[in-house]
Amino acid sequence: MSENCMVCDSSSAQYHFGATVCRACAAFFRRYVNTKKLTILCNCLSKKESQYPCRLCRMKKCLAVGMERCKVQGPRDINNSLKRKMIEGSSPTYSLSSGSPASTISNIEFGITPRSVELINLLAKNYRNLEATRSTIFNISEEKNALGVNLYELSLEVKTDAKLLWKLCETTFPQFDRLDRSDKKTLFYNFYSKWSILEVAIFSTKYNDPHNFYSPSGSVAKSINDFYVNTVREEAILTEEEVIRIFEPYWTYHFQNVIGPLVKLQFGETENMALFGIMLWDAGYVNVSEELADVCHSMRKIICRELSSYLAENDVSPSRFFETLDTINIIEVTKAEHKCQEEIELCGVYNFEVDEDMRKMVMWEKY
Repeated sequence: MSENCMVCDSSSAQYHFGATVCRACAAFFRRYVNTKKLTILCNCLSKKESQYPCRLCRMKKCLAVGMERCKVQGPRDINNSLKRKMIEGSSPTYSLSSGSPASTISNIEFGITPRSVELINLLAKNYRNLEATRSTIFNISEEKNALGVNLYELSLEVKTDAKLLWKLCETTFPQFDRLDRSDKKTLFYNFYSKWSILEVAIFSTKYNDPHNFYSPSGSVAKSINDFYVNTVREEAILTEEEVIRIFEPYWTYHFQNVIGPLVKLQFGETENMALFGIMLWDAGYVNVSEELADVCHSMRKIICRELSSYLAENDVSPSRFFETLDTINIIEVTKAEHKCQEEIELCGVYNFEVDEDMRKMVMWEKY
């Protein structure tokens, strides 16, 4: 059964630009965003009841139901001088005679402005706030940090930190906040393992230490022998030599094939935050519905567009854009997530305790 348009109530509506609307209203919204207009005061009172509302009222209704300008791509024919000016955001010159009161102009739309990094900047700001919150919640002193964390302590941090990251996603992305809880969980659980792997590299760069793992609080992981602690039984199942033999290859693998190459890329804050968004809005999993995939594709386009704009504005080589996106391939090709799952499975075999919430996120089935 088809839904009605949220703007004009006509039938056969579909999801466009953030809301369920008909094609006519979607086309109107696209044209309105991509062309310059001088919008005069509302003239709905002079129109027949059978006619659409004026442009101003119709646009306000579009925005009210959730349609978003940022989801509309700019005009493609930038060779046209008028369209090029619109994309560049140049303002037209209007000549108002002395007898024309300025009060007759209620709103001026100059088309789309130059592409910015507004969303990535907001994400970066909220992530900095997250780091401050981590410092307060975990309250890690230099003395405590020097002692390091073991596996179970790390898993408890992850349990708390996942809630903070979930809230960050809701705060930064209204599109995420509007999803039902099932879709939120799907996206977040798909995202978390990849992001935690990248964040280890971010911490390694931050602390100039590519040879240690860091927890969300910024604490360094204990040595292998002390990291895997049997908290379930008093007697250890494995000797220290056996722990090293079983688990050291996983540490070596991550440092050599994942963390090391990521640290060498020396990404800045903007690139890391772009990767946060791209990883979150990833539709390439079997558990993502078609409707949710459409939202993911739209959000990824916005983030990639902002990243490209940022790199261009800072005269960075275009190859940097592809290096940034290739980070995801590094994590996927090296099967870093699969290695983490193997490690967690072995912890279960040898009774090394891991918090259940962390275990569920790491072992989440998405392929």
